[in-house]
Amino acid sequence: MSTWVFITIFAALMQTIRTSIQKSLTKFLSAEVITWIRFIFGFPIVIIYVVVLHNSGFEFPSINQKFIVYCLFAGLFQIIGTILLVSLFSHRNFAVSTAYTKTEAIQVAIFGAIFFQEYLNILSSIAVILGMLGVVIMSSSQQNIQLKSLLTGLNNKSVFIGITSGASFAFDALLIREAILILDHDIPLTNAALTLLVILILNIIQLGIWITYKNRTMFKGILFYWKRSLLVGVTSAIGSIAWFTAFALTQAAYVKTVGQVELLFSILVTQRIFKEGISRTEIFAIFLIIASIVILIYSTNS
Repeated sequence: MSTWVFITIFAALMQTIRTSIQKSLTKFLSAEVITWIRFIFGFPIVIIYVVVLHNSGFEFPSINQKFIVYCLFAGLFQIIGTILLVSLFSHRNFAVSTAYTKTEAIQVAIFGAIFFQEYLNILSSIAVILGMLGVVIMSSSQQNIQLKSLLTGLNNKSVFIGITSGASFAFDALLIREAILILDHDIPLTNAALTLLVILILNIIQLGIWITYKNRTMFKGILFYWKRSLLVGVTSAIGSIAWFTAFALTQAAYVKTVGQVELLFSILVTQRIFKEGISRTEIFAIFLIIASIVILIYSTNS
């Protein structure tokens, strides 16, 4: 099995943990601050990672203006996507809205083909579609959402936020991939690490300026919840290192499709399987997700 698959699965696990901690902070901090926390507390981890790579003899590529522009917009979409996702935690119809964020993988495939000429073969396309259906069905089943609710909720503002959040993360993934490729260096590990470091610095500055302009007193709340903030930063940094490395190794659509195992991890985190059992619908959804990953791996190796 390809290395990027294991790296992506690990990244999804870290993201599951990070998201659950972020959700616990929504009662006390704004969506902007919670988003900024993942950047500022994760920064030291990324710095250490880059230094370790450098001291281990890995060569880092030089950067150019085009690379910075891609990183700038990738970071901007990452900020927008995270803020929108965190804001959904407090919405009344959170369940329906977040189900639509699960369209991220297929949006990556569509936008990748349109804007970045990252085309998928027939098997890979089938895998992406199966994976999306699996996560939407699973998300709907967990929250007791009827198909009718998903369709009639399209006019709802929070559903639009969910779709936009997924689109933002889709563009973020594609721009990260393009930024890494622009470096034109033969060591994926350092390409990914440098791209992560630059985007992280830009995100800290961009969002920090916005929060300062909007209401600088929001920063004070971080001091009261620094332990949970630290956990968000650590899991975010470790997860990002894995995500960026995976993007350096293969197409963004492949990574995001395999990354949908995050939903399976979320079930284990909440102990749903052990406490309440698992329905036939959820078993079917799990089958679709696993099938999509197996098909994708086969299509990329054949």
